[in-house]
Amino acid sequence: MSQFDTEQPVTVYAENVGGLSESEVTLRPGVTVLRGRNATGRTSFLEGLTGVLGGSRPALKGDAEEGHIQLEWGDAIYDQHLERKNGTVRTSGRTVTERSDLVDLFVSLTESNPARRAVVRDDDLRDIIMRPVDTDAIQRRIEELQSERNRIGQRLRSIDDELDRRTSLASRRTSVEDELDELDDRIAELREQLAEYDADPEEAEQVEEALKSVEERKQELESIGNRIRTSEDTLEALRDERAELRTERNSVETSEEELARTETKLSELTSRKRSLATSINDLSAIVEFNEELASDTDSEFLHPDGVDSTVTKLNPMSESVQCWTCGGQVDRDQISNRLDELRSVIEEKRAERTDVQSRIEDLRENQKQLRDEIERRDELDRRLDEISTEIARRERKLESLRDRRNETRQQLSSLEEFVSERDALRDGELIDRYQRLSELEYERGQLEEELSSVREEIAELDRLADEREQLRAQQDEIREELKGQRTQIRDLEERAIEAFNEHMDEILEVLGYRNVARIWIERKAGTEFDSSHGGYRGGSATRFELHIVRESDRGVGYEDTVSNLSESEREVVGLIIALAGYLVHNVYEVVPMMLLDSLEAVDADRIADLVEYFREYTSYLTVALLPEDADALGDGCTHVPAEDLTS
Repeated sequence: MSQFDTEQPVTVYAENVGGLSESEVTLRPGVTVLRGRNATGRTSFLEGLTGVLGGSRPALKGDAEEGHIQLEWGDAIYDQHLERKNGTVRTSGRTVTERSDLVDLFVSLTESNPARRAVVRDDDLRDIIMRPVDTDAIQRRIEELQSERNRIGQRLRSIDDELDRRTSLASRRTSVEDELDELDDRIAELREQLAEYDADPEEAEQVEEALKSVEERKQELESIGNRIRTSEDTLEALRDERAELRTERNSVETSEEELARTETKLSELTSRKRSLATSINDLSAIVEFNEELASDTDSEFLHPDGVDSTVTKLNPMSESVQCWTCGGQVDRDQISNRLDELRSVIEEKRAERTDVQSRIEDLRENQKQLRDEIERRDELDRRLDEISTEIARRERKLESLRDRRNETRQQLSSLEEFVSERDALRDGELIDRYQRLSELEYERGQLEEELSSVREEIAELDRLADEREQLRAQQDEIREELKGQRTQIRDLEERAIEAFNEHMDEILEVLGYRNVARIWIERKAGTEFDSSHGGYRGGSATRFELHIVRESDRGVGYEDTVSNLSESEREVVGLIIALAGYLVHNVYEVVPMMLLDSLEAVDADRIADLVEYFREYTSYLTVALLPEDADALGDGCTHVPAEDLTS
């Protein structure tokens, strides 16, 4: 849905744009017809409107230093200011959209529109449709998704390995619980036996407690010793890892400044490539126009008054042509020489564009390497900080354990001395049973500790099982998005072809071209999109092949070529290409407006049908027409006479 209120009029003001000194026009929802003869400012107005919408910059009036275009759309005001400084025209202001490619390709359907020119020159139609698609962004997103998918896959494999232990842990938990029950029974029985002895209860209790404490201290010493050895091993491993990471960190020399320089250069080259593409298209259009002008022997620009036609017949290259820019007379050979120069410039710019593209690809590869190195450097720094913190913590803990071990040894020595002084009790059966009770209590403590550890491990495995389910859900989402990213280019191509073929069938039926049975596009599959190869594997992209099917007088269909299309038919095909792009890329949500110009090759009745067809797909349709063509339009159109364009 468009962000604009498409039920209200739009006011456009232009000053010193193209051939216009000043103009103000109100465009109402529906069709607005700019009615007038050639050279009355209609095209200049449309070019100014194209600029403020966000498309190509309009020409500044030759005798002006500044120009201005303003568009009022409800409460929103958009403007473009033109200023000539040192022979260069600069622009500033706020346009309706920053997507100049969408405006130039699918909104401003003037004579120089790339879609219309592509059909005239039999160029690659796929390039027109797919030009607004940011394949670099698609590639980056695919790489991000692949990296995340790999990370999740590694984590899932690790979790699966951990969960393989759950069965054995559950079995061990049951076994330990059974052993504890058995120990409790034996301890209870032994206590009953001790209660039957007729000994000094106080002294017996002291010995019992001492013996119990001796076993506890021994158990504690063993536990502390194990923890000390574990801590020492861990510290050694951490120190080794830190040394290895420091060595690797010292080998990483990439900086953000180098990445910033690379990205700046990449941005400059990308802008240069776009500029070269625009220049090549513009120069190609100029060359083609002048070639047609110079080759047309019946042109109104040839045979000016006062020129001897006999001389020109003897030497055609001496024939004078009226310059369409300045109005002066120039020889055909001068035009031919100038065209040769322009062709050389075009070839130079194409070669430069190829070189720029190669440099862009190299910079992108370098950019990826720099980003990976910076990411690795940051990861190394973070890990080194973590290891240093962990080493310091474990060193403090190890020192504390050693202090506890010394303290426990002293306690054990005192307890053993106390017990050794009670020989009377030690020589009897009573002390043996107290000793056995102490051993059982120690064994029970060990089993309880083991049971607690097993239960904690099982609880952790339960948590891992939950994490696995979440990761699998994420994995499915990533898989679906990857599929969508990889197929969106093909989907867009197929939607564009479907849109073109559908609308082409409809418009041919509406316009009723004689002996044209069908005009349609066939998708010639190239290689699939693959981010690891920077786009399409092998560099071969899909092609759009235009088919023309005509019908003979006897009703027999046959395939024709694009070159045999009439000028009227070519113009209509180009307009439908642009309409398909307008719909497939949802341009109506960005700019709910279309501009039509230079339709003289199409007869008046067909122009009326064409305008009526296009008005169904855009909220504002502005058309520049000759008076006789404008008369053929039906009711419901707003007519703006050429004299109202200037004030």
